Amino acid sequence: MNEKNNLKQYIRCVKDCSHIFYDQIYQLTGLEAEEIEQAKTNLGIPIYQGYDVRLIDDDLFIGDVKYKLKDIKYIFDYTGIQEEIKQRLLDNGCYYERKTNLSGWFKVERIEPKRAVYVDAIRLSNGFNNLYLKSAIKSDLSTIFALQGMISDQRMLKKYVDKIGDAYLHGFHSHANKLCNSAEGIAANVLWEFTNKLISPYDFKISYRISDRLIRLKRMVGNYNSMAGTPADALFNTSYQFNEEEMWKLLEEKDINYLGVGGFSHFSINSDLSWMGLPLDLSDSLKKAGHYKLVDAILAEEITHDDIKRLTAFKGERIYTVTRYGCEILYEKKEELFESPCIYRGKQYSSFRDACKEEIDKFDLLLTNIGDRLEEEHLPIKNPDFGNNLAVKLWRLVLEWEYLPAKVRKDLGEHAFQICQEEIQKLDFQPLVWMRSKHIEQRVNQEIANFEELAFLFSDREEEHHQKHGEKIGQLSPITQEFRETLLELPVSWINLE
Repeated sequence: MNEKNNLKQYIRCVKDCSHIFYDQIYQLTGLEAEEIEQAKTNLGIPIYQGYDVRLIDDDLFIGDVKYKLKDIKYIFDYTGIQEEIKQRLLDNGCYYERKTNLSGWFKVERIEPKRAVYVDAIRLSNGFNNLYLKSAIKSDLSTIFALQGMISDQRMLKKYVDKIGDAYLHGFHSHANKLCNSAEGIAANVLWEFTNKLISPYDFKISYRISDRLIRLKRMVGNYNSMAGTPADALFNTSYQFNEEEMWKLLEEKDINYLGVGGFSHFSINSDLSWMGLPLDLSDSLKKAGHYKLVDAILAEEITHDDIKRLTAFKGERIYTVTRYGCEILYEKKEELFESPCIYRGKQYSSFRDACKEEIDKFDLLLTNIGDRLEEEHLPIKNPDFGNNLAVKLWRLVLEWEYLPAKVRKDLGEHAFQICQEEIQKLDFQPLVWMRSKHIEQRVNQEIANFEELAFLFSDREEEHHQKHGEKIGQLSPITQEFRETLLELPVSWINLE
C-alpha cells in the first residue's frame, strides 16, 4: 500500500540516534536488531569530539567514564583516537570503526553564524526563560485535563493539578535557567505519575523515559538519555519521535531549518542550538498532544505488549523497542493528531498542523525582530586606553561575552533581556500549547491565574539561588565561537580589560 511506503520513507528520515528502535539500532551497532537479540551483545560505545581518551593498564577512560577493555565490544570513533589505543582495542577483539560524519538529531551548521549570535544573546540574557516555562506548565495541565475523562476516581485530579502548581511556583518569575528547568522537570514527573495511574492496569509503566541504572552506573558515553528502559518507555519514545519529526518536516517545508526540533533546550553533541540552555521546546505541544493520543490507544487496547520487543545489552540490561506493526499504529495516531482540530488562544484551527505552521512563522519573525534590534543598538563601553566611551554594537559584544568584565556583561544581558521582552510584547507572542477544546483552555488559564496569585511567596527564590550557587557564566555555542575566530573585523581587544 502507498501508506506503508510513506511510513517506510518517514522512518528512514528520522535523525535522532539516541532513541533506540528498529531503524536506529544498526546505526549504533552495525548489527540488525535480530542479530543483537541473538548475540546478546553489548551496544557500541561512540567516542565524540571533545572527549579525552586515555588508556591506563586495562582500563579505557573516555572523559571521566571508565571501561574495562575486556568488556568493550564495539567502538565508533568520531574523533580519531591514538593509534596505540586503537591497536590495543583491536588486540582485545573489539570491533573498531572510524566515523568521519557526525549524524544525529541535528545537522552540523544548521544555523547561520550571525543568527547564532542573536540566539546566543537571547540565551545569555535569559530573555525567554519564564515565557517558555509558563507554556510548558500549560502543556502539562492541558494534557491532564484532556485525560480527565479516562479517570475512574475524579478526586485524584486536584492532587495532580496542585502538584503542577507547586512546580510552576518553583520557577515562576525566575530568570535562572536551572530554576526554570528544574520546575519544568518537576511538572513533567507529575505528568508521568498521573499517566502511570491510568496505564498501570494494562501492565505498562513509564520510568520517566530514562534508563536510570545505565546512566547511574556510567556504562555509556553519548546522548542515550532517552533509552527505553520499560515497554512503556519504548512506546512513548517512539510516539514522541514521530511527533517531533513532524516539526522537522514543517521546518524543512518552510526552509527554516536553523530552528531545530528541540528549540533551545535539548542537548546533542552535534547541535549548535543544544548549547542554548533555555527551557524552550518548540515541540513540547507536539509531544504532549501525542502523549494524550498514546494513552488513549493503550486504554482502548489498540496497542499492547505484543507490539513491544525486548533485547539484551550492556551485560544483560534489557532495553525495549517497538515492533514494525506497533510503529504503524503510532504513526497512524500521529497523523490523526495533526489532522484533528485544536484550540489555541481562543482561535479554532482546522488542524493541529496549521497551528504548528503559524507558530513557526511567528517565532521566526520574533527572532528576526530581536536580531534587527541587536544589529542596530549599541552599548557605551569605557575605553581604558583613552578614558572615553565607545559605542559598540550589541551583537559584537556577544562574541566577547566570555571575556567581558562583570559590569559590561551585566549591562549587555539586561539590555538584551529588555529587547526580548519588548519584541515579545509587540508581536503578542505566546508559545503554542495544544488544547483539545475551548473548555480545557479556559480551565488551564484559570489554574495559571490561581498559581500566579501566590507567586509573591517565591519572589526571592532566584536571588537566594544565586547567593547559594553563584552566577555561572554562560558558554557561547560552537558556531558562534568559530565565527568569532574567523571574523575579519578588528577584534575589540580592549573590552577584555578591567
